[in-house]
Amino acid sequence: MNTDVRVQEEMEIVIYRHAEPMVSGNEIISGHDFPSWVLRYNDSGIIKIEPRMKKEKIVLTSNLKRSMETGKLIGEKIIPNSIFCEAEVPLVQFPAIKMRAKFWMALSRFLWLFGLKKKCESFKDAKQRVIQIIENIESHLLENQRVVIVGHGFINRLIKKKLIHRGWSLSQVEDGNKFLGKMTFRTEQPLTSF
Repeated sequence: MNTDVRVQEEMEIVIYRHAEPMVSGNEIISGHDFPSWVLRYNDSGIIKIEPRMKKEKIVLTSNLKRSMETGKLIGEKIIPNSIFCEAEVPLVQFPAIKMRAKFWMALSRFLWLFGLKKKCESFKDAKQRVIQIIENIESHLLENQRVVIVGHGFINRLIKKKLIHRGWSLSQVEDGNKFLGKMTFRTEQPLTSF
């Protein structure tokens, strides 16, 4: 009698984007001020809100304050790890130009996608890190059938693409890539088949 056979239960990965940070992307800043805005944004906590969901037992987060505070909002215990941090952007500076910080961020991300990597990880490196993230998630899935993560906008998109490529189904999306947006992925495939 084969005792190694077990019924494969459905596994689930839930990925949140962090809640809204205290530092606003709508601030109008010069290119000269963009690097200091990024530092303030990365050090920022979240705007306090009432939790709208049942608390998760364990939540994996990045080690950035906005991710950890969001994790504490939705979970009983958080496990911070820098691997879940946002993909870095080059700090593009055109000193005389003023625009909203989120437009500086979008411009920097656009240039980064096309190869500009001034003192930050490259797009290629970020995609490699996503493979490590998936391996980290899978190691947690060996212990639990459900993993909850609080990440960041762009890195979450890269994780989504890789999970779908590996056979996960995107079963639910709430609020897309907005703050506290949520994506739920499911599979019944054994992890070894990935």
